[in-house]
Amino acid sequence: MEASPLFLYTPRYALFDYGRYHPLRLFRLKLSVDLMDHYNLLSPPVERAEPQEAPEDALLTFHEASYLKALEAADREGKLSPAMGLGNSDNPVFPGVYTLSRLVVGGTIEGTLQALEGRRVFHIGGGMHHAWPSRAGGFCYLNDIVIALKEAINRGAKVFYLDIDAHHCDAVQEAFYKDPKVLAVSFHQYGPDTYPGTGALEEMGEGAGKGYNLNLPLDRYTEDEALWWAYQELIPHLLEAFQPDLLFTQLGVDAHKDDPLTALFLTTGFYERLAQDLASRWQGPWMAVGGGGYDIVNVARIWTLMWGAMVGKEVPEMLPESFLRISRMEGYDGPTIRDVPGWSGTPGHIPAEMRRRVELLKRACPLFD
Repeated sequence: MEASPLFLYTPRYALFDYGRYHPLRLFRLKLSVDLMDHYNLLSPPVERAEPQEAPEDALLTFHEASYLKALEAADREGKLSPAMGLGNSDNPVFPGVYTLSRLVVGGTIEGTLQALEGRRVFHIGGGMHHAWPSRAGGFCYLNDIVIALKEAINRGAKVFYLDIDAHHCDAVQEAFYKDPKVLAVSFHQYGPDTYPGTGALEEMGEGAGKGYNLNLPLDRYTEDEALWWAYQELIPHLLEAFQPDLLFTQLGVDAHKDDPLTALFLTTGFYERLAQDLASRWQGPWMAVGGGGYDIVNVARIWTLMWGAMVGKEVPEMLPESFLRISRMEGYDGPTIRDVPGWSGTPGHIPAEMRRRVELLKRACPLFD
């Protein structure tokens, strides 16, 4: 890979706060960057850049003008708009909410454009896949993913979108449900008590997009071995058959076994192995964004391991003392960046239901013909 990797982050993210008791703590971004810096994962040849606020005309490619006006009023005046999801416990109104959201969109647009030039890019502040055209949802106010993918498509790109967040990418699915230029694959926890309630196996696209929207619902306590088996059955073949111009990954890490908001059972081993496999398998443009993850220590550990894989650097096992001081306060007293005991990667028992779901996806997708 000739083009240097690009990492997008701005210290401005630390200026904003969802509130003392909100699950999404933006400090996780700084914690991740500091850990990556410790391991020299952000040193040359990696380039660093700061996201800039996206212009309104870019936001209007997906969001309605009335919603943007309401979001701006929420930022400036603290005005609530319950019908638009602004001001509830998930999506609080706070000073700078519009500015923060525009920074997120701006970073993902810039990263996507840079990726299309042949680079590997990671914008950890991105990944807001629950924001709808006229409504906030799931801690997300503006949908940086949809806006960036629209820009890529307008430039003639075909996109493979892989979303591993524990919560289904509902608004992204809706935006491209009929579009065969976006092959969307989502692995997510699914059930009556899981937000947002979408992402059933049967949701496979419509019209020309039929079979290009693939959801793999995961049962509670799904472990590394089962999901890794499903990944191997689906992703390598789809990448080869679809031949995208851009690989776009949403790297939410809230499927980790210790995440407080979900009930999946993945370890750091799964995430690192997935990133290593994609890095070795895919040599083309790659844009990655963050997403969910509500145990900030695990977020920093996993994103550091994944970025290390993306840039081809081995991450040493022991965590620095500066990180451990914080992690102990957060309840993690292990000295290692990887979970101990870790996942061996050896095949385990694959539930029959997982095998059935994967087989149904293969039958539905024309790329398996």
